[in-house]
Amino acid sequence: MQARNVNGGYSRDEYMKQTGGVIPQILIGSGPRAKYSYDNENKTYTDTISSVEIDVYYPGLGVQIIKMPKDFKIPKDLEDLSEIELINPEACVVSRKLYVRAKGIK
Repeated sequence: MQARNVNGGYSRDEYMKQTGGVIPQILIGSGPRAKYSYDNENKTYTDTISSVEIDVYYPGLGVQIIKMPKDFKIPKDLEDLSEIELINPEACVVSRKLYVRAKGIK
């Protein structure tokens, strides 16, 4: 998704401003993707999973990657393109790129 303006720091207000209250739909695909920790000293990724990412579609806005906790699992009763509610969603804009994180989905 293209960010509407440039602000710093994760916040719920930024999430609401960027999504405009649009209800997202989950894109299940192959499921959550692992994100690995980065070792700044060695300039390489480690074997430690730091979080997972899922794809979410916002009608009229596009697809957004959502960062979730490392133990996140997609509920078994959800189907592809099911409407979801993010638990504690927050967004941050860095260099006009939107980053979104949440604690889970309902």
